Parts: sequence; structure tokens; C-alpha cells
Amino acid sequence: MLSEPSFAVVHGSPGARVRALGLAVTYWPFLLVLFLSGWFLHAALPVPLPPAWAAGALLLLVLLARAALGRAGRRYRNYLKGARGEDIVARELSLLPGDWTVFHGVPRGGFEAMCGGSDFDHVVLGPGALYVVETKNWAGPIRVEGGAVTAAGVPASRSPVAQVRREANALRRRFARLLPPDFPVRGVVCFASNGLERDRADVDGTPLCNVRDLRQLLLSVRDPAVGPDARRALAEALLAVPADQP
Repeated sequence: MLSEPSFAVVHGSPGARVRALGLAVTYWPFLLVLFLSGWFLHAALPVPLPPAWAAGALLLLVLLARAALGRAGRRYRNYLKGARGEDIVARELSLLPGDWTVFHGVPRGGFEAMCGGSDFDHVVLGPGALYVVETKNWAGPIRVEGGAVTAAGVPASRSPVAQVRREANALRRRFARLLPPDFPVRGVVCFASNGLERDRADVDGTPLCNVRDLRQLLLSVRDPAVGPDARRALAEALLAVPADQP
């Protein structure tokens, strides 16, 4: 008889979507620059445009491309920072006990993907609940004041609490047919930078924590135990659902 694994069973690759999406979103404008450069070169020989005009336009394109490349590099570094945050959280989740299962980059589909991103950062299936963990790799100090989250004194442009609540609701809808009655689906915001002023905070029932407190937070929730058959069905569904399923 096989023994239970010492640590959580892990599926998926953390941060893979963020890296790929960052490349696509950041550098697609340069395809347009290349196309326009070719058009102006063609215009210079023979001459729908005067050669001097075409040469000036090419020079302008080069200057714009140089400026855009610097901006794109900074933007892509932000994507990589997010991916590194997912790696940090993934390592912490892998240390959960053997009766937990962790999924990274679970695909979202249909309308939800267009509105909120193409995957869930981390989905964690525990003995009594299903968790969506949204990773933020923000510089601190991070504070929660009156339900609002600020980083280095600047209010978040998009509330991570509202985001993870939407994600938990989306996950509940997606697997409604497999979830036992009253099976909890919870959202957690985790800061990979450990920049939250206190290791743990709460906004109207949604927990926020530093990554160093994440496992303790998940293990401290005392939900009724769910049978192995229900958990097995959920785990198989999380592995099998294609990215374009609504």
C-alpha cells in the first residue's frame, strides 16, 4: 500500500502565463513599427513620397522605437516581477501537508478570461475547502486602512480584494456541479514581498497575508472535512478543463 506523500501534490507551472503574456503585450507594437518602416522604405524607392520626407519619417520612427523599447523593457520587467512572486508563493504552497493539492496557472475561459485574466495564479484544494490564492509582488510598506489597500502610500489602482472575490466566485460557478453542498470556496491575497505591515489582515472576510504566513493561514481554517471522493473529482476536473471552456 502506498503511503501518503509528505507534502502537497503540485500541478502546473507558476508564472508561465505572466511571462508569455508579458512578451506578447509588451512587444507587439514593434511589429507595427517594422511594417511602417518597410512602407516608408518602399515609399523612398521609387517615390510616392519625396525621398527626403521618407528619410525624415524613418528617422522619426527610429527615435520613437528607441523610446518605446525603453518603456517596453520597464513594462516587461514588471511582468517578470509578478512571475517571480508566483514562484515564491508556489514554493511555500508546495510545503503544505500531503492531503493538500496545489494547482498553478489554472486556466480560465470565456467571458471571465477576457475580463479578469486567462488563469488563476494558484488554486489550492484542502481537506475542507477550495482556495484561490492571488499573488501580488508589491513593494512595501503595504497597509490596509478602511478596507483600502495601499502600497508605499499609494492606493492600489485595482483592489486585490475585489479581484480575488471575483476569482473565487468564478471558480465556484465553474465547478458548481462537482462541489458538495456548502463546500467553501475562499479567496486569499498573498504578498510575495512580505511587505504587508502586519503578517495578516482581513477585509470583510477576505484574508490578506504575507507569504511567510500563508501556510499557517490556510491550515488555521477549520472547515468540515470533505470526503476523498469529492476531492478526487475536483482534482481531476481542475486538471482536465481546457482553457477555452466557459
